[in-house]
Amino acid sequence: MKRLLVLFFLVTFIFSCKQTPEKNIDPNFVFCLFNKDESPTSFLFSENLDDTDSPTLQIPLSTARIQEREYIYKNGFFYRLSSRTSVFTKYQLQGSSLIIIDSLPLKNSDFETITWKDNNNLIAVCREDLAEKKSQAHVYQIDVAAMKIIKEDTIVLPFATEEYKSLHLGLVDVENEDLWLAYSFFKAIGKYGHTTSDTTYYATIKYDSFKLVNIQKETRSTYPGGFNIIQSYSFKDEQGDYYFMTNPGIALGNNPNLPTAIFRKNKGKQLVDQDYMINISKIIGNHAYGIWYVGNGKAIIRNEQKKLYTDFSNFHAVYQFEYRLVDLKSGSIEKIDLPLDKGTQKENVWTDKKFVYIAIDDSNDEHRVWKYNLQTKEISKGIKLPNTTNFTVRMNYLK
Repeated sequence: MKRLLVLFFLVTFIFSCKQTPEKNIDPNFVFCLFNKDESPTSFLFSENLDDTDSPTLQIPLSTARIQEREYIYKNGFFYRLSSRTSVFTKYQLQGSSLIIIDSLPLKNSDFETITWKDNNNLIAVCREDLAEKKSQAHVYQIDVAAMKIIKEDTIVLPFATEEYKSLHLGLVDVENEDLWLAYSFFKAIGKYGHTTSDTTYYATIKYDSFKLVNIQKETRSTYPGGFNIIQSYSFKDEQGDYYFMTNPGIALGNNPNLPTAIFRKNKGKQLVDQDYMINISKIIGNHAYGIWYVGNGKAIIRNEQKKLYTDFSNFHAVYQFEYRLVDLKSGSIEKIDLPLDKGTQKENVWTDKKFVYIAIDDSNDEHRVWKYNLQTKEISKGIKLPNTTNFTVRMNYLK
């Protein structure tokens, strides 16, 4: 009965808006949009990114705007891992409606990072309350086909310092039955602020027993990853090497004296390669947030411009964000000549290995996908999104 009540609540809350009429469309892409004038957040579906006249359908979601970033797409289904309700929900697109298939109540909230163990098993990690000066991470393995919890346990991580007590779980990876966590510690400043300590920790845990194997410390940068349900901070290349970015800028770790940097954990290794580091802040003079692999040893990053914003109060609203191409082998970073973007923590980059597609909300109040040719470096326009859009929060490929 409790499960049915949860389902009824979510159906009533999320899909109370009037649905869009049926349209004959086979979407390849979905955008999550924040709309102007406090109108509901919505999904916009498109058949392609090239034709500005391509047919689309738009599905309104709830009016709880800030939480609408928490959607995960995988193999024909949408999932929402909500820290607000501690509910994991499964949806499917049917016609022009997003229908709830099933829902799974969880015991915990504060989910920060996820990874897929395989196509059917999602690993989700959240913070638990501090206990006896020991930081705790709770791990769920969810079978999304059966919508069942296959495995869960609490990992106790050594307490850092008396000053920095709060745990940030930025990255999780599973390889050779080892669970690898990258985390740091932060403290509150005033009512709403925070700052992160100057150390990153990498923990290797045996996944079958949840036994802690080792912890590696990193002091060259801090605040690894971020809320990767919202934005990408890591990837594996064609060789299976794991790359990730630290984010100490004011929008995430808020320890801007340390640099944003890219690190690497080689395939089959438990420890991060101490001979590899791309110091982004040193090269471009700014911090960056978000990294997307585009193939052939190249990645896209999204960087701020500290001369254009005042402080965090207007950070998201200023047209300041640039996109750059990083050569992961040489460490060189090249600016892509695109309009300046606005908005923090956006999952808005996708590639077919020939073009990179980037959804940008520019200073002319135009919301458009731009195409960057990886071979010729030419830039061209893609699909234009509705003028009612405020932020293009994310873009996902459905096929």
